[in-house]
Amino acid sequence: MIYPSKPNELILLPVLKAHRGPGGGLVLTQKYLDGAAEYAKHWDGEVTTLAEVSPTASSDMDHVEVHLDQNLRTRVEERPKALADLVQRITGAGAVVGFLDPSQAELTRQCFSRGIPVIHVCEYTLKTEFQIIDATRANFLRKLRRKIWIWNAERTRRELLGFVAGLQCNGVPIHDAYRPNRPDAFVFFDNRVRRSDVASDDDLARKAEVLRSAKPLRLIFGGRFVPMKGVLHLPRVARGLVDRGINFQFRIYGSGPEEARLVDAIRRNGVEDWVTIHQPMDFLSGWVPLLKREADLFVSCHPQGDPSSTYSEVMSCGVPIVGFANEAFMGIASHACSGFVRPLGDTESMAEQIAVLDRNREMLIESAYRGRNFAREHCFEKTFKRRAHHFAEAAKSWRRSRTR
Repeated sequence: MIYPSKPNELILLPVLKAHRGPGGGLVLTQKYLDGAAEYAKHWDGEVTTLAEVSPTASSDMDHVEVHLDQNLRTRVEERPKALADLVQRITGAGAVVGFLDPSQAELTRQCFSRGIPVIHVCEYTLKTEFQIIDATRANFLRKLRRKIWIWNAERTRRELLGFVAGLQCNGVPIHDAYRPNRPDAFVFFDNRVRRSDVASDDDLARKAEVLRSAKPLRLIFGGRFVPMKGVLHLPRVARGLVDRGINFQFRIYGSGPEEARLVDAIRRNGVEDWVTIHQPMDFLSGWVPLLKREADLFVSCHPQGDPSSTYSEVMSCGVPIVGFANEAFMGIASHACSGFVRPLGDTESMAEQIAVLDRNREMLIESAYRGRNFAREHCFEKTFKRRAHHFAEAAKSWRRSRTR
């Protein structure tokens, strides 16, 4: 039997799918569970995740199996498969948090008609979705079909804006895109770095000392080795630095389907003595300390405007970013007054910018402080507190407007 929501229950409908674990529980990622738990600190009521269950596990590395009888800050339940059952389960909820997507269209409309406030989260602009498609290796007709589908999906998303109690936008570009339709849209910058892990003044002072010692510039990249992350541009940037006589080390962290091509590109560009590939590290115990200690500049060749948490997380660790002019990086760089933006796809311009920074290292030091200060105001705890408060205020305002 499916029971309605408890009074003022916050229902989360994540895009992330769960799978069944060996103990019979639902498996989600630690990153997701940490976020849900943070909402629970600031929501006056229970917080429950209704997760779709996939027959296969995701490729994430931080899987955690949870059970209904565990003493967690939040509950995790299997999402009812039938729409009618799902609507029954969320009836009476204080608020429902979903994702702005055509697959949620009928649910969103039914919630509107039943007086259930829905706050949708959104990330990609139409431009970015087209860029992601262009970054793939699909043929022209397949890309065209996908773009037509995305174009129609965007029309549906904009129609849904009139049925929601609130909208949360991950990053500046999507906020700018929907603000004319939803002036009350809330913008946030995704960030997994907690306040206690943000680079301190002492951390930045030590890095500044290394930069001023004229040691080789320590470049770094971390992310999935997939076309949308632009990893195959990195060896060409390194080649440009070698040709300019720059003394540097470039460490690339990650894994994925493009790894063999990346290795080959490093060899073809003759930069094996400067560029090394490393396996992904645990985020909190490995990646964050590494960035704070051993990185001077993050090189981002993302050819599209995915609002990656990488930008704010790298800034949190006191590492400035040089990156392609995708709309997400331009947005956060403008807000943070930190970072160095180069034309999309122009690896020679990227190499020239790094060469300029190598000769003018005080620019790196200043950018590191500016980025750290911005990211500290958008750390994990502050971001989720603001988002939870927005859920509550949006639901309250929407209910008031319905009773006028």
